Amino acid sequence: MSSNLSQKIDDLTNQIIKNKKHSNSIVDLLKYASDSKKIQVCVKSINSLCSIYGSYLKDGKFALFKNQSEFDMFEKNVKNLNSDEKYRLWMHQRLNDLKQLLLDYLKNDTTKSPKFASVKIASLNGLFELVKNETIYKKVDENEEKHHIPQDLIESLVDAVLKTEMEDKLLKRMKYYMSFNDLRYFVLKYLTVEFYKKNNITETILENILNLFSVTPGLVKEEKKKPIPKPSDDLDMDLDLNGIDGDSKKNDELKTESENSEESDDIKLFALKKQNLVANSKIIQQDAHRKLFNDCFVNFLKHQLSPNLYKKLLIKLPEKLIPKMTNPLMLADFLTNSYNSGGLISVLALNSLFILISSYNLEYPNFYQKVYQLLDSAIFNTKYKDRFFQLLDMFLLSTHLSSVLVGAFIKKLSRMTLTCPPADLKFLIMFIYNLLIRHPNCKILIHNKSKVEVLEDPFDVNCMDYNKCNALKSSLWEIQSLKKHYCAYVSKEVEKLTSLSQTIEFPLDDAFENNSYESLIEIELDSNKATANCAINYSICLHEKDKEFFDRNVSSLVRIN
Repeated sequence: MSSNLSQKIDDLTNQIIKNKKHSNSIVDLLKYASDSKKIQVCVKSINSLCSIYGSYLKDGKFALFKNQSEFDMFEKNVKNLNSDEKYRLWMHQRLNDLKQLLLDYLKNDTTKSPKFASVKIASLNGLFELVKNETIYKKVDENEEKHHIPQDLIESLVDAVLKTEMEDKLLKRMKYYMSFNDLRYFVLKYLTVEFYKKNNITETILENILNLFSVTPGLVKEEKKKPIPKPSDDLDMDLDLNGIDGDSKKNDELKTESENSEESDDIKLFALKKQNLVANSKIIQQDAHRKLFNDCFVNFLKHQLSPNLYKKLLIKLPEKLIPKMTNPLMLADFLTNSYNSGGLISVLALNSLFILISSYNLEYPNFYQKVYQLLDSAIFNTKYKDRFFQLLDMFLLSTHLSSVLVGAFIKKLSRMTLTCPPADLKFLIMFIYNLLIRHPNCKILIHNKSKVEVLEDPFDVNCMDYNKCNALKSSLWEIQSLKKHYCAYVSKEVEKLTSLSQTIEFPLDDAFENNSYESLIEIELDSNKATANCAINYSICLHEKDKEFFDRNVSSLVRIN
């Protein structure tokens, strides 16, 4: 943005704020704000217009209409209005133009330029500032100091945000605004039922709602003591994208207003004042917010979800959604059906279902039976294998589990070592080792002295009932067969297992991080095998001048630096 144009915008803004006779210049600022190709000019103009209207409302230079009916009445009788009334109508019309422009920017899904994200951020901030100004300076009843958030503007804002793909920066800003009790209450209230009635629900909308639910703060009781980030923490970064300047004043104003809105450690209000709310207002009650969130989420689950969104939902449930609900047991049927569907969906539903069982007393008598049925070498071909085995390790932590159950899991894992990728063998062996240490009664699988041929293994790998698979009558011969594995580190781990020399469980974090083929190749290249002489296929050179070739160490030819 040229310095001349920037200075012109500043001059126009100062003139308008100082004297309302210059209000016609608002049209010029609207033109600058409408030119989204000039990102910096557009953002600066948006911030200037929001500042002008905020200043006018605060100083009483411009009064908002009480409702839409009053505005319509002024428009119909425009010829009979005096100069002040015409000015009021004109200013309100320009305000509506500004709102519509900002909503259009938020709904824009055709401009994919990363720089355009700054325009959306500025539009979102501007609309919320207009929400605050209308709440503070629009008195529904002149005789009483009552202020109400403009629900229609919030609904239009939420519609615009959720109808297009929500970028990370925009989601971050929504997270900040949702940290305020009043905004969170009215947004969730709208999303409960009315939003679905007004809009044609698409896959994009459902994904955006899920993301918004995931980042909504202030609902988990443990998060009460965590301070809500001030605008200076992330607002400056978002408004100053791509070298956009001139926003420091705007940021300072937002920071001051946010500090003033902090009525207590638990209640954060953006536009409303605590003294204007009744003592039992749902807006300042966290339990009411959690119940509202619970209803919102249950209504969300009534919609048909695509396979990808279904997986995202199951991934977010344990940590980002269930703790915010008042009654997570309402998810019992949903999670049970997901768990019984089999395959990857069952794996992803494991964690949430286990939370309901362990923390909310959900009865699921066949839980371990189903987990046992999920054990298959195909799990190693999914990107969620680490997550599955971390959960499995957590499920088998209790020392009160029967040796029949744990033994069946150990034997099934041992059988999986024969068909799993070599990069995962080390982890699988360490996992089996930990289970044997945790449950000593299962060591009979190592010290079983009964003479049974391999082909006569009593263990039935195809049996889906761990009580009938005869695991403890067998032995871990599969692990014994890995003693001469071509990967040296696998053989070493097998030696540790068969000797049972260690009494402390191995940490599995490193195994999870280093279970890729890349790490396997690096280990092999770093070993002595890489420098040893090895046979290579080549044609014998008959020329004396090439005799030097045969004098070289073969390892230097194959060494990979």
